[in-house]
Amino acid sequence: MLMRHAYLLPLAFLFSCAASDQLASESPAETKARQVDRAFDVPALLGMNATQIVQPLTGQDIRFDQDRTPREMLSGGGTEASKTYWHDTTALVVSYNPESLHVNSYFIKTKSGLTRDYKTLLKLANVSEFDKRMRIEPMASVGNPQLYTGVKLVPQP
Repeated sequence: MLMRHAYLLPLAFLFSCAASDQLASESPAETKARQVDRAFDVPALLGMNATQIVQPLTGQDIRFDQDRTPREMLSGGGTEASKTYWHDTTALVVSYNPESLHVNSYFIKTKSGLTRDYKTLLKLANVSEFDKRMRIEPMASVGNPQLYTGVKLVPQP
């Protein structure tokens, strides 16, 4: 009986190879290993002041530290304060004017301190490198300019 359908074996083999190739290419396991989950949604915070941004962050397992000592801004005078929001090992530092509460910039960094590819930090902030709503300034490490300490995101008017 097996000999009668022997001509179907190569055909069955081809179909099984094609099916396994299709499943392997559609398998998300490899892409998930490289995928970086966002920690913050910085674009959603644009246009909000320093007190308004607390609302979208509430309830997302985010804790914050506030810089209690506003400092003089280097450019243009005035003072600047900051709040640091932590999600797991990722920090979002929000710099703002304590009088007007206007957000000057966001700074995304990780607890580990250094990364080779600043685009990973952009993914953690849910920011595209082509987003024209903010100026993206990767901050290179002083000790090793090939590593990055974080990325400064400056909202554009």
